[in-house]
Amino acid sequence: MSSKNRLDPIPHPPTKPVVGNMLSLDSAAPVQHLTRLAKELGPIFWLDMMGSPIVVVSGHDLVDELSDEKRFDKTVRGALRRVRAVGGDGLFTADTREPNWSKAHNILLQPFGNRAMQSYHPSMVDIAEQLVQKWERLNADDEIDVVHDMTALTLDTIGLCGFEYRFNSFYRRDYHPFVESLVRSLETIMMTRGLPFEQLWMQKRRKTLAEDVAFMNKMVDEIIAERRKSAEGIDDKKDMLAAMMTGVDRSTGEQLDDVNIRYQINTFLIAGHETTSGLLSYTLYALLKHPDILKKAYEEVDRVFGPDVNAKPTYQQVTQLTYITQILKEALRLWPPAPAYGISPLKDETLGGGKYKLRKGTFTTILVTALHRDPSVWGPNPDAFDPENFSREAEAKRPVNAWKPFGNGQRACIGRGFAMHEAALALGMILQRFKLIDHQRYQMHLKETLTMKPEGFKIKVRPRADRERGAYGGPIAATSSAPKAPRQPTARPGHNTPMLVLYGSNLGTAEELATRMADLAEINGFAVHLGPLDDYVGKLPQEGGVLIICASYNGAPPDNATQFVKWLGDDLPKDAFAGVRYAVFGCGNSDWAATYQSVPRLIDEQLSSHGARAVYPRGEGDARSDLDGQFQKWFPAAAQVATKEFGIDWNFTRTAEDDPLYAIEPVAVTAVNTIVAQGGAVAMKVLANDELQNKGGSNPSERSTRHIEVQLPSNVAYRVGDHLSVVPRNDPTLVDSVARRFGFLPADQIRLQVAEGRRAQLPVGDAVSVGRLLSEFVELQQVATRKQIQIMAEHTRCPVTKPKLLAFVGEEPEPLERYRSEIITSRKSVFDLLLEYPACELPFHVYLEMLSLLAPRYYSISSSPSVDPARCSVTVGVVEGPAASGRGTYKGICSNYLANRRPGDAIYATVRETKAGFRLPDDPSVPIIMIGPGTGLAPFRGFLQERAARKAKGATLGPAMLFFGCRHPDQDFLYADELKALAASGITELFTAFSRADGPKTYVQHLLAAQKDKVWPLIGQGAIIYVCGDGGKMEPDVKAALVAIHRENSGSDAAAAARWIEEMGTKNRYVLDVWAGG
Repeated sequence: MSSKNRLDPIPHPPTKPVVGNMLSLDSAAPVQHLTRLAKELGPIFWLDMMGSPIVVVSGHDLVDELSDEKRFDKTVRGALRRVRAVGGDGLFTADTREPNWSKAHNILLQPFGNRAMQSYHPSMVDIAEQLVQKWERLNADDEIDVVHDMTALTLDTIGLCGFEYRFNSFYRRDYHPFVESLVRSLETIMMTRGLPFEQLWMQKRRKTLAEDVAFMNKMVDEIIAERRKSAEGIDDKKDMLAAMMTGVDRSTGEQLDDVNIRYQINTFLIAGHETTSGLLSYTLYALLKHPDILKKAYEEVDRVFGPDVNAKPTYQQVTQLTYITQILKEALRLWPPAPAYGISPLKDETLGGGKYKLRKGTFTTILVTALHRDPSVWGPNPDAFDPENFSREAEAKRPVNAWKPFGNGQRACIGRGFAMHEAALALGMILQRFKLIDHQRYQMHLKETLTMKPEGFKIKVRPRADRERGAYGGPIAATSSAPKAPRQPTARPGHNTPMLVLYGSNLGTAEELATRMADLAEINGFAVHLGPLDDYVGKLPQEGGVLIICASYNGAPPDNATQFVKWLGDDLPKDAFAGVRYAVFGCGNSDWAATYQSVPRLIDEQLSSHGARAVYPRGEGDARSDLDGQFQKWFPAAAQVATKEFGIDWNFTRTAEDDPLYAIEPVAVTAVNTIVAQGGAVAMKVLANDELQNKGGSNPSERSTRHIEVQLPSNVAYRVGDHLSVVPRNDPTLVDSVARRFGFLPADQIRLQVAEGRRAQLPVGDAVSVGRLLSEFVELQQVATRKQIQIMAEHTRCPVTKPKLLAFVGEEPEPLERYRSEIITSRKSVFDLLLEYPACELPFHVYLEMLSLLAPRYYSISSSPSVDPARCSVTVGVVEGPAASGRGTYKGICSNYLANRRPGDAIYATVRETKAGFRLPDDPSVPIIMIGPGTGLAPFRGFLQERAARKAKGATLGPAMLFFGCRHPDQDFLYADELKALAASGITELFTAFSRADGPKTYVQHLLAAQKDKVWPLIGQGAIIYVCGDGGKMEPDVKAALVAIHRENSGSDAAAAARWIEEMGTKNRYVLDVWAGG
């Protein structure tokens, strides 16, 4: 094929006569060769494969176009076509138009859904335990062949979950004969290139291929036949094989025949173990090359799985491994085991705004390895391994179709959820137990077969010490005592309000939620009908309510919602649904950003635009995180609104069993399991705790600010501007009062039991003291909500007290205003109200259910690691004064807790990175302006220490201005001597404002205005302005002063000046670290 051809102007490398580029491509590493060509030739090029063109595309803009399934479809050619010798018309190797593809696809959606994944989890744990047990028994010098063991892990997992067959790879010296046949087959397939006379010199290999395929088919056929012998076996099994043998395609009403089931099993074994084993191998390599990322991974695993390696990880725990998932996704980005996939145009097409023409059927390869390193998407350093590429924020900003390790659209890997869960579980169990050792200092060398994997990658491991695992904490160990049997559900008297619960579901998740809610509604007295959306085309009722729970599948409705959605798209009258009252909850996965929630959103919009009324705003559940938890949060709120809508006095926030969340059992004093610190906190030793305010002399301060220094563990580091997140403890006096109010002493031991089917955040099942429970776990001083007051009223029989409580909870203006003025303004907690209304008989277990978990408090670090990297300080304003409720003294939880720590005491804390921009500029010559009254000075003390250290090393410092404000120079001029010394040495200019000294009250904004002739030139030189402190009053006043300076010097109007300060923020030149004032 000459260069003057129908593909111009698409570039291509030089060709040779007859063979074109066929022999130029590296046969041992074709994908790596293509990736190099992409760097040379650009985002699109073509190759001449003996007269047949292949177009190779890697640029994101073009791939985005090619991902339109209305224009392009998967094509099964080349090596993938030859894999049909093993996979036949299975999902991976079938053409989309083949009947068995859509039939199998529809049937297999459910066994790869979220609900099915939970049923596979125990089998996944079973195989992962075999892996870690093998590693635990190794000698110190034994090497681990990573790819071998990851292949054994993933093969055995798909075997057990897929068709309950144990390959027992960890009990063999070599692979199972099936695997050896499979590997040989794939090698032969990949060696076949379609060259002239190739069949002659590959005769022996082709004969072996036929024998291997026959062996594999025979083995799989026997497994199917054995299952078919027992009808009971089919009915009882919940694996993929059972789904294939019993499943019916909803579109055709047909089932899969045994030959196609064989091909599907072969497909699962190829795709299910090759790719995931590569992913895990790449991930272990990346972790060894990036100790900082490995450290964070250890922290998350220890926090989520806990220190007890004998406790099996739960499904829910694996879903909480968010950073591990980010690591896995980043490994898939840099080293996708399936490095390319093929598509072709369904008709003649153009790309790139008409620049490139592709004829119908042109074989087009999406080169995923190069797409995933496109600088236009992944930044100037796309080769760097950075899991933050997959933080929620980064994923939300990234364009769709930039990350394609699983293929595209309806032909994307159906088992992606299975693979990611399996990989996260295995990686978590490995990290929980082992220290990884790169004894060979291995450098990546890729081996290409059907997929790509590291070649020759070996490591060693050492068991982790218990103290290492305990550093980050974990879940409470399960109690040994058996839980009490849950009470049987009690049906409530029926009010018989009609409730139609509809679902659209392929994977089973939406259907399961709908079924659960139908049961709950029925127990609560509704007359319920449950069914798929397609059953109610043209007949939505106007009586009662309609609850719709629906998923999307690649932007299309589920099979049992197709006709319903089509009906909604018809030319319906504007009032077609007048009188219909409804609520919609959508199930989806935000990994599919382009189509996330598209069908539920469409249903909601179409119903609303044609006269129906949404009783409650549409809810969204994301399977990538905690879909069930998001539904549990949405439904009670929706139900509460709905019951008012229907005029029913019913409380849906209770479970169907109507049990309280906790039951309390008094127990004898026993050893209490360690309650781990939340959020990755670790023990830190207090080194100093000094008062900064002047308590002596003729004008002593009545307030307190503490300078507290802590010793950091060796694995904890910080930068100036970071925060110290401290896990507080409630005041012992308050804890004692609360305990006694409910008839306990703080030392009394109790055991909490949780109601069946409910999630609990407090320690359940183990003995714990009442004092510790109230001190370390729950917020005691949060303002009481109207819902909480309602519950208090429900537990009050006194005819005088009950109306007083109910007076806060009505929907009329009077109770709303009374709640605002008497509860919110006075900041009364539930406990305050219990003291105020002693006739309330609120039980302790109900009180616990009301309380939020005790949240960590954040303090700006007021030191620099350049002074001492092993210690840091915080500057804590101690909050204490008359309670707004009028009862006694209010004490800030964390500030008083810290103020009472003595040197040598331990606190639990962790370092948290500051928000983007609140950092010193990398270039020390850039001017800075720091504004921080009171404890807002804290980060700037660290800034100045860092500047002093840079200057000592010879750096040239740019100008710096520090505006500090306090009440009186004799009372609360924090770090006065230190600041004056830093100013005298040229580290900063110091400007102080005193609001209670002789003369007019002066605040930092006044100083800023007074120094406008210095401030404005620095802004013109590119100064960064930092503000730390009260965000309610101080920061707006500072912003107003800066806006006034801009207007005066630029002649701008108010609107232009407002845009200027907004742009300063956008450019990280006006940077805030502020908190709510008051």
